[in-house]
Amino acid sequence: MSESIKNKFFKVNIVLFICTVCCLIYYDYHGGLWLKGVTSSCFVLLGAVNLIYAHKTKAKPKAIYLVFVGLFLGMCADVLLGINFIVGILCFALGHVFYIIAFFTLGRTSFKDLYFVVPIAVFAIFIVTKTPFISVNDPMMEKLLIAYAIIISCMLGKALSNLMINKDFSRKIIAVGSIMFMFSDLMLAVDMFGTPSRMTWILCSYTYWPAQCLLALSMYFLINEFSKKEV
Repeated sequence: MSESIKNKFFKVNIVLFICTVCCLIYYDYHGGLWLKGVTSSCFVLLGAVNLIYAHKTKAKPKAIYLVFVGLFLGMCADVLLGINFIVGILCFALGHVFYIIAFFTLGRTSFKDLYFVVPIAVFAIFIVTKTPFISVNDPMMEKLLIAYAIIISCMLGKALSNLMINKDFSRKIIAVGSIMFMFSDLMLAVDMFGTPSRMTWILCSYTYWPAQCLLALSMYFLINEFSKKEV
């Protein structure tokens, strides 16, 4: 792999990451569903750039395509949340499923995965159902949130399980991005079903978009690691 190509694509990744943050700040101050969509399209563009990078380097781990689908569904969900909350949540959940599948392609299935998934899921369900921060009056909506909590717990749990087995930089980025993603979702739940405040909005937004960017950026490092194994 040419070092010049590698460096050029890395710089593009960083520029797009910064562009996403800049769009986020602008969206934070001005609002607007269209601007939210533009902000989310930045992390999808970041993922698309890394698909091009994979084509250039001829290193194409399956996980990068799955992650890209997750990114695209995340962008769609961001827009749909402002139109129909339930449809948006379902779209997000589907995106998480693609992330989970991607993470399972990076590390074999093991009983030890449950050491991470189960405690995280229990914690998430407890937050959703037993704390004063979130109050859901509709039983169907509560079940939907519990199902969503389980799905994202599987995503985070598998990311952490993979990291315990493989300490490659891509796994570290994935783990950090997954932690931020789950935290942002919990803050979104508090904002939607608890007492909304400027702080919950900040905690949700300023962890969610960077989390998606980190997952998109992980594609770049996965490609590099895959290239080394091919040599």
